[in-house]
Amino acid sequence: MQLMLLILSGIVSSLSPVQVPIGPPRIAMPDLVRSWSWLDRSLADEDMDLDERRQMSRRLDDMTVLFFRNDIGGVARTMDAMALKMELAAEPADQHRAAAALLISLRDVDGQPQLQARWRYRPPVLKTAVPLILEATTRNGVAARINMILKSEGDGWVLDLDESDFSSMPSEDTMTLNLVLVDGVRIPQGRWERTSVPFSESRSANFRALESIDSSAARETFRSRNARLRDRIGELDITGHVLDRNQLRDELAMELAALQRGQDPYVNRPGDTWYMIKEGSVEMPVRIYVPEEAVQSDRPLPLLIALHGAGGNEHFFLNGCGDGMIRSLADQHGMIVACPSTYMLASSHEPLHVLLDTIGSRYSIDQDRVFLLGHSLGGMTAMALVAGQGDVADGVVAIAGGAPFPTHDRIPPVLAYAAERDFIVSGDMIESSAQAARDAGAPVTPRRPDGTGHLTIVMDVLPESIDWLMSLEADSAASTP
Repeated sequence: MQLMLLILSGIVSSLSPVQVPIGPPRIAMPDLVRSWSWLDRSLADEDMDLDERRQMSRRLDDMTVLFFRNDIGGVARTMDAMALKMELAAEPADQHRAAAALLISLRDVDGQPQLQARWRYRPPVLKTAVPLILEATTRNGVAARINMILKSEGDGWVLDLDESDFSSMPSEDTMTLNLVLVDGVRIPQGRWERTSVPFSESRSANFRALESIDSSAARETFRSRNARLRDRIGELDITGHVLDRNQLRDELAMELAALQRGQDPYVNRPGDTWYMIKEGSVEMPVRIYVPEEAVQSDRPLPLLIALHGAGGNEHFFLNGCGDGMIRSLADQHGMIVACPSTYMLASSHEPLHVLLDTIGSRYSIDQDRVFLLGHSLGGMTAMALVAGQGDVADGVVAIAGGAPFPTHDRIPPVLAYAAERDFIVSGDMIESSAQAARDAGAPVTPRRPDGTGHLTIVMDVLPESIDWLMSLEADSAASTP
């Protein structure tokens, strides 16, 4: 920390600056994803008492209302302020809020790094210049640092920086970007996927090589992944902003080599994999996480299908909900986690069967332990699927969604969570519907944890939810003569 203070305190006097103008406020969906990821990590690390959790839940539910009103700037500003307050354990100052409102990106122009900046939303008024460091950390943990000063210039704002600081950056790597303030506060800025070979060239070469490979499900999976190697990522393309194109290109090279040997690179594949499932009328994105140790075992694996809520996507559980805690839960229980697009599964049963068939063709699945877990719209979708065809799952967890619950016993066991205070989906309605179903003989268990809201409830109940689903196997075995 002392070294950081010394470095930053000397910036103002030592720079021979180039000025980068800061563009006017403009918010895009990836900016919102960045803010949510930052807040989610902060929440995962925060130890709050019950009253603090209730206050946090209310603020997050208010923020959700802003989201559905399409006030994206208001949502990002609220999440950034909450993350800053948790990191500082105090109210943020204007320099913190200004740095959080700033978005810095890097790109190559004629082979040289070029920095660009704009406001994500309107910043507070600053009376003094703010020294900053832009820290760019490679995949193996090596950090390059760019010294900067944020200051007003005429009617606008500029960043003063020294271009020589760019010389320490590697020419081919993915770097995570963070702004660092004098007091050590770190504000995420996304990442820079630097490449000397355009991603589109690699994509075209891979497609040419694919022409000599016979048609198969693996070939189509490769094709969907290879299509993500794009030079420019659209602002609404959340998957493009989630996937690391340098890492993806490395993975595709190994997958292509396997295909050329006549092997399926997706069978018993461990780790985190995104692809499109295409079969008939179904075209569905999915992310699958498989623990390394699980695929090395000889036993069939339990499968959890996790369904996001409205406004979410297939990255919701693996990139959020307690800093992706579902990964550690999968490791702990030796289960596969599949996160498809809820919107596809909400349309009919066909996408679910296609998803099950696809995963079942690549992994050994325990057919007695296929589970659905959904939040909000995802909970409603999970319940609609089992209400129409009870044998598609062996257990369901519906979190802040799912009501009205069926009142017959032709559904698998259901754990129905209602948030204590929920302005999006009524907790009273969920709890009363779940209790009515239970009273009628349906295998529905209602729960309503203290201190939870529509969003916070997901990370609060995930560990208990997975434990409950895994216990269904033990209960079934115990009841067998």
